[in-house]
Parts: sequence; C-alpha cells; structure tokens
Amino acid sequence: MILRMVILPGLTTTRKEGIPAFLKALSRSKERHIALFPTCLGAAERQALYRELEEIKGLRIPHVHLRADCLPAEIAYLAATFGTEAFNIHPRASGHPFASPFGEFAQRFFVENVDVPVEDAELEGEEGPRLGGICPDFSHLENARLFGREAYVERTLTQLERFTIGCCHLSAIRVGVPNSWGREWDHHAFAALSDLDFLSSYRAWMPASWASLELENSFEEQLEARAYITGLLRTKAPPHRIPQ
Repeated sequence: MILRMVILPGLTTTRKEGIPAFLKALSRSKERHIALFPTCLGAAERQALYRELEEIKGLRIPHVHLRADCLPAEIAYLAATFGTEAFNIHPRASGHPFASPFGEFAQRFFVENVDVPVEDAELEGEEGPRLGGICPDFSHLENARLFGREAYVERTLTQLERFTIGCCHLSAIRVGVPNSWGREWDHHAFAALSDLDFLSSYRAWMPASWASLELENSFEEQLEARAYITGLLRTKAPPHRIPQ
C-alpha cells in the first residue's frame, strides 16, 4: 500500500499571497501532480486560479478539497480538465458543510474529519447518496488525541477500519504552539520536519493512492517534506491506542 501511494504537494489558499510563488516553482519543476485546496477562494477567484493552472502543460490534480459552494459543473470541469479522482468535503455537522448536489460524482466524494468527526450515517448513505468513503486528516485526529477527545478518536479510528480511505490530508503537529483558528496544535505549516513525525503512527491507515500535503510551506519545502514522510512511512510503527 505504501509503495503505491503517491504523496502530492498541495496548493493551499489560506495564504493567498503564497499562490504565485507556488505556481512559479511548480511550472519550473518536473512535478506534474498536485493536490488543490481552494477552500479560501470565492467562485471568481477559483476560476482565475483554474485558468492559471491550465497554463501548466500536463498538470494533473488527482485530489481536490472542495469548497462548500462548488457546483456540479465546476466538479465536472475539474474531473475533465485535471483528471481529478477524489474530492473531499467537510462533514455536515461542521461549520462549512458541502451545500451542493453530489450528482454523478458521489462515489468520488470522501468526507474529512475536521473539528468534529464524521457521522457514520453520512458515510453509510442512510440519508443521502452513498459516498466514496472517508478522507482522514491525521493532524486533526492527532490533535484530538492529544487533547483527550476520546469519542472523536474512537469514532474516527473505527471508521478508518470500516470505510474506504480514498485520500488523506498530511499536515503538521506543533505541540505547545497554538494555531490561528482554534488555538490548538494542528497546523497547516511545519516549522521543522520533525513536526511531521507523528504521521508514522498512522501508517496503517494511509490511503492506497493519494496522500495530500495540506501545507502552506513553499513548493520546495513540500518536496522535502514528501521525501521525509516517505522515509517515516517505510519504518514500522504501531498505531496510537485510543486514550483511556
């Protein structure tokens, strides 16, 4: 599984000023597969970014983190233009649930654990279309473990055993350093590569295909992170136990 998995550099949009440098570095590199996180861009901003991405010959974007207002036509465009195979969304109990119809791409949708875990019913299709499965965000999961949220951790680990893991987010944990949105320890940027060490404990639940770096770090730093994480995942480490 680990040998088949591809770790994708991620173009995030939480710091919009970093987008031009990422695109410039990407264009000059031989890398032609990335993940895209346009969740901080409005519709017009997304369209402008897509036009820039189309200028990078041969670019593929296998995994896109959809914003809540993305419409079916935009999803179809991403699949047709950039070969997107996996779309992830926030759970319906989150502050930014996906609001559009799933349409023909429902089986390509994977639900991410965020500040709240995913509901089983949402993954089972009891109250809507059957989706593809779950998109674990391991930094959110590890943060919940560190803060003793036992129910969150237990539910998410159980779901990782029960449902298809179609893609995932790889971010950082910086213990004792509050993040900007919740004052906790999960971060979308690493200060040192060791901020990624916790990922080795989740080796058993990595997806078979796309693992995406949700990082604000530069394109070059993300390539370093990819090499570092690849080394981590080749080592044997037991998964975390559910805290008591």
